[in-house]
Amino acid sequence: MVQRLSLTSWVSSMQRKKIDLVLNDFPKELHPFLENKTLYDSSCSELAKTYLLKGEESLYLKVEKMGRLLREAELTKFFHKHRLASEVVFYKTIDEHDYLITREIKGEDGINKIHLDNPKQLAKVYGESLRLIHELPTDNCPFPNRMSEMIHEAELNLEMKKIDKIFLPEPIATITDRFNQLKHLSTDEVVLHGDYCLPNIILNDFKLKGFVDLGSGGVGDRHWDLFWGVWTLQFNLKTDKYKNIFLDAYGLEHIDNDKMDLCRLISGLIE
Repeated sequence: MVQRLSLTSWVSSMQRKKIDLVLNDFPKELHPFLENKTLYDSSCSELAKTYLLKGEESLYLKVEKMGRLLREAELTKFFHKHRLASEVVFYKTIDEHDYLITREIKGEDGINKIHLDNPKQLAKVYGESLRLIHELPTDNCPFPNRMSEMIHEAELNLEMKKIDKIFLPEPIATITDRFNQLKHLSTDEVVLHGDYCLPNIILNDFKLKGFVDLGSGGVGDRHWDLFWGVWTLQFNLKTDKYKNIFLDAYGLEHIDNDKMDLCRLISGLIE
């Protein structure tokens, strides 16, 4: 199962805490990457540990349970081929944990103060950047059925009445009827980021430098990323007044309101 990040990760802008580097705390295979580095804990999710390895060439190290980073490693490689993500320099499972090392992308994430203080410009760049992802060729994308996976998971959780009230405050009967009415609209047609929230876009002077945290992506329905793009703007800017700037920059001709609502329903039914 691909897990969505917690809400706390959407308000954590590249927080870094310097920690002592003890090589023996890490597998020997990682030591060449850690030597002569200053170590910072940059974790923003309870699901994974993320470290910034600061040095002449800075790197990011992510550590997760076995198998949890395979998807992110493969999708980061795919995005990197299209110059939209950093380079993967190491990925391996060692002693029941995954270790993923990527090069640092120079810039600041979307919830850095410099970006939040210019919300109109941010919303515009955010919409334009999403179009770049959705225009990627789907050929050779390593996970071609992302939407089908999410629909299946949503169906199972709906049967067990596992519902997130943040997204689905209505009665379960209403949720069930609406989901069954709309689920056939779902398509697998564009490459998705999968977790398109402001902390996962890196900008430099409002110019796109790349995307991070790609472990929920694959080929799916564009409205999944669009729904989360709208949601994160409202969540982080504390208003929905920039929604239309984002959607207009993306392309209003591509927006289907029923599909947007389907993605809201799925969001409340998957973990």
